[in-house]
Amino acid sequence: MRPSSLGQYLGSESLTPCQEQQPKASAELDYKACYLCHSLLTLAGVVVSCQDITPDQWDELQLLCMQLDRHISAHIRESPRAMHRTKLKDLAAQTYIRWQELLAHCPPQAQYFSPWKDT
Repeated sequence: MRPSSLGQYLGSESLTPCQEQQPKASAELDYKACYLCHSLLTLAGVVVSCQDITPDQWDELQLLCMQLDRHISAHIRESPRAMHRTKLKDLAAQTYIRWQELLAHCPPQAQYFSPWKDT
């Protein structure tokens, strides 16, 4: 899940009535969204690394890597005032590399043609 999508979801639940609290609430919402993404990414990394990959899971992991690169690594803007974004982007890069290594060491099983097997 993209941090921006998660932030929109969180923002719809907690609307602030005052205009002067808007920047502070927006920064807090950004922090919460990045924190939740960091937690979900950490959990996904633990789950993926503690299992053997089947051919079906290989395709799913490849899709996850692609989504991780597209949605998290590309859409997060780093800022010196928002180190939580940098930490999330670093975790995304580390997880992406770990998953790519896992995919390289566990190639999918080739499906051999068998005339005796029903399709």
